[in-house]
Amino acid sequence: MISAFMLLFALGLLSLAFHRTPWFKPLVIGGLFVSMSLTLGGYELGLFGFSSNESIRLFELILEIVLMALVLHDDEDITITQTLFLGAASILLLQSDTILSFVIAFEAVSIISIVLVSYIKTADQAEGALKMFIAGSIATGILLLGVAFYVMGGGLLMEAVPSESSLFSTVGLFIMLAALFYKLTIVPMHGWAADTYALVRHSHAAILSGVAKTVVVVAAFKMFEPFIVAQVTLSVPLLVVLAVVTMTLGNFMALFQKRIAKILAYSSIAQAGYMLLAFAAVQSSYASTGLLYMAIAYIFMQSAVFLLLDTLRKHYDIVTLDDIGGLAKSNKLLSFLFSVQLLSLAGIPLLAGFLGKVVVFYAGVDAGLWYVVLIALLNSALSVGYYAWIIKHMYFDEATNSKTLFSNKMVLVAQFILLAGTLYFGLFASSVFDVGMAL
Repeated sequence: MISAFMLLFALGLLSLAFHRTPWFKPLVIGGLFVSMSLTLGGYELGLFGFSSNESIRLFELILEIVLMALVLHDDEDITITQTLFLGAASILLLQSDTILSFVIAFEAVSIISIVLVSYIKTADQAEGALKMFIAGSIATGILLLGVAFYVMGGGLLMEAVPSESSLFSTVGLFIMLAALFYKLTIVPMHGWAADTYALVRHSHAAILSGVAKTVVVVAAFKMFEPFIVAQVTLSVPLLVVLAVVTMTLGNFMALFQKRIAKILAYSSIAQAGYMLLAFAAVQSSYASTGLLYMAIAYIFMQSAVFLLLDTLRKHYDIVTLDDIGGLAKSNKLLSFLFSVQLLSLAGIPLLAGFLGKVVVFYAGVDAGLWYVVLIALLNSALSVGYYAWIIKHMYFDEATNSKTLFSNKMVLVAQFILLAGTLYFGLFASSVFDVGMAL
């Protein structure tokens, strides 16, 4: 049966034959519209080890919308082709229902991510790609070590993660979670991301931190929720500590950066800490809804800010806070788009980032973790400082160099798609609550 995965995979293969032709982007965009239709129609992969539900289908639809924005933004055919393959692998990961299918799909996402950043043009990009490769290799090694322990304890790879298991299998599952946390930039496994997101091409950083990260966090929660609930006396304290340290370190490090990409990289680490709070609050019936909501908000916001930074770097050579000074005086539209997404990341009301945090924080209170939610609220308030600092430079500083008007229509359409998602999910919570009670 045809499905969104099959279509995106076939589209990726077909696009290789249409590089540098006038038909390339129309073909890809048309294929993505068909893919969305298949997702809306409920067409599934139909293979053993993979399944879907309303929550996963909603997130797949959001993923395809963001992929559309990424395709519209990028001018390099090879990056668009790799984005299609990453989208196909992401759908596999989201629908994975057994440990074997999950591991295979996770590795597919990791390998494609590494290939994506291997298109190197500068020394900085080479350094970022190398750190990404090393991080991916370490995560793979840790994951396979966890699988080995799990099998040694009698665990079955062709089944879902069990709620009860032997000592070896339990150790193996915790090790597998550590591998996933490595990819999710959870402290102390975060160092690679701070440099990789800041050094690679910003459009690639949008894919890595916006798309791949949210796909992994949603798939990980869906797969490991029963295990975390069963091991709640051990898992919750550990997750609480990791969440608090991750959000706090990410926010404090972001405060001291001058390079905008580095600020957004550390912000991404802090956001991972907020999402991890949903894992810690797994006993609440709102945990899965909160995580889904925050993942949807984050994929729009994070993709948008890095794509905007990519545009600012290419068109205005903006790298640091000083470079972005006075941008609003010459380009009000880009400044407005950047400001809205930054405010959403900060958790300002009427934007998706606000509601995402609200539901996750409510789940934390519902699970009895009010003290963690209090720390998260203080961290969220702290993050307003560096987001507002960027906006202050754009609107209130004097321009450091002349900036011509930017008018690339495709890039602007991509940004309006992402803006629509940020605004829609900031105003209409029912679209997530109606389907999000179970991943």
